[in-house]
Amino acid sequence: GGGEAGGGGGGGGLGGGPEAEMRRQAQANQAAQAEKNSGEADGGADGKAYKWEQTSKYGESEIIVRFPLKTPVTKKDVKVTFKAKALLVVVAGEELLSGATFGTVSVDDSTWCLVEKGSELQLLLGLALDEKWTSLLAA
Repeated sequence: GGGEAGGGGGGGGLGGGPEAEMRRQAQANQAAQAEKNSGEADGGADGKAYKWEQTSKYGESEIIVRFPLKTPVTKKDVKVTFKAKALLVVVAGEELLSGATFGTVSVDDSTWCLVEKGSELQLLLGLALDEKWTSLLAA
């Protein structure tokens, strides 16, 4: 008796496939990336205003917070406490920012400095996760 003829070849031209999935993923990543680099936002109130901006690259996010100071100060006047889930900023005895943060801060990667001859305080927050913060402080 003769055997069966070898089964046919098949497939080809699949609409989905791994490439489409990778493309979709890349677009989603780009959108997330763009969202995490959406520019500076205003926060605070009552003369304690600040501006903050998140930037993300290479899978790491950081946030820069800028406090315009009415009166220039020196480093002695500034007390900044970084915690994993909270932030405290006191300048010249006045509390400019205090509260739970929106996400988790990488304390070791966070620092602050005075610029513009002491008339602006800048905070650099390293983020534990590369995720979009929709606000600086938790609601």
